[in-house]
Amino acid sequence: MGLPAGRYASQGEPVPDKAPRPAPTAAALEMPADVVDLEGWLVAVLREAPAEGIFAAVAHAERLAAERFGAKKAVTALRRVLSVELANR
Repeated sequence: MGLPAGRYASQGEPVPDKAPRPAPTAAALEMPADVVDLEGWLVAVLREAPAEGIFAAVAHAERLAAERFGAKKAVTALRRVLSVELANR
């Protein structure tokens, strides 16, 4: 969940503020050679995209991923990543 261990509900301790998400490194923004790393690359690309350019970033990432790994693997990875990344924007 991204929170340090604690007894927030049981001891009345407040839930700490959510830590900022780390910025992607230059290496994380390079298209991976292995499909195992595809979701990590998609996360990095979407986190780097400005809010007003998110739809263009998704379309571009989908196109690049499909060229390298095939449409089915690209869409599967995008579905998993988008369900989390868009909710956290």
